[in-house]
Amino acid sequence: MQTIQRMFTHLEWANRQLLASLQAAQADEAGKAATLFWHILQAERVWLIRLNGNSSEGIKIWEDRADLAACSELIEANSSGYKAWLDALPEAELDRVIDYRSQAGAPFQTSVRDILIHVALHGQYHRGQINTALRAGGFPPAALDYILYSRLLDQV
Repeated sequence: MQTIQRMFTHLEWANRQLLASLQAAQADEAGKAATLFWHILQAERVWLIRLNGNSSEGIKIWEDRADLAACSELIEANSSGYKAWLDALPEAELDRVIDYRSQAGAPFQTSVRDILIHVALHGQYHRGQINTALRAGGFPPAALDYILYSRLLDQV
């Protein structure tokens, strides 16, 4: 459980670091990258909704949206939501299988553990894509590696 909780504190840290990099980039150059960032945050939101036993149908995870203020708000909402959810989750519940529907309505069953690992890894993949876009636009990429985060924790 401790590893999953640490993955989620890294996820929050990485999202905040990337938001700062996107805010530092010019809006025109950051547009596509910000749209991909919105996708990461919406996907995190969708999985949290599903983990709470609610339907996520109708929420668009792919939108042409580059509003960094909205991204900042969603980081806050997702972070507090996952923290509360994980803090209340008994370790024995990690292997519980939940039923949910995809955004298209297809039914699935997946363990809580696999969902949480997916959420953490999904963001890593797309944050790498965003860093590539920032670099291509002439902006410095955000340093987001887990080991960097881990070193910061060790300094506290």
